[in-house]
Amino acid sequence: MKRSPLLVACLAASLVLSGCARTIGKTIDDQFTPSKVSARIAETSPDLKTNSHIIVASYNGVVLLAGQTPTAELKSKAEEAARSVAGVKKLYNELQVMAPSSVSGLARMNDSTITSKLRTQMFADGNIPTSRIKVVTENGVVFLLGLVSRQEAALATNVVQQTSGVQKIVKLFEYTN
Repeated sequence: MKRSPLLVACLAASLVLSGCARTIGKTIDDQFTPSKVSARIAETSPDLKTNSHIIVASYNGVVLLAGQTPTAELKSKAEEAARSVAGVKKLYNELQVMAPSSVSGLARMNDSTITSKLRTQMFADGNIPTSRIKVVTENGVVFLLGLVSRQEAALATNVVQQTSGVQKIVKLFEYTN
């Protein structure tokens, strides 16, 4: 039986890429995981819901908690709640123990501006796989999540380093190489 070279090339490419790409199931899970984690956190303690500002992001089962909560105890409760959600394979609790930033404050508006600017600059670069990188900015700290090669991570980090308003960069990437 003779195999078409095109078929062999396509099969080889799909095998190589399958190690680098997320499954459709993981992509769907990542859309619902933040709301599940947020709901679990809110159920755990009324103080977490009313006295904290918690951002939840997820990429490929890796979950980030960022924001502010007034006590170390509440930070721990948020982490426990997040870990109890099915599908969370790794958790980064980057909550700061401090009074939450104001909802209408300039800090949150600045964070949104930084995130938008970074997404645009990464997209314009052309060598950065923006579909595999999630950018979250909280209080001037930029968190980078995604499934990328070390070179792609370096390119993305370089863009962030050159952007004004960024206070710190936290890389939470999963590397494909």
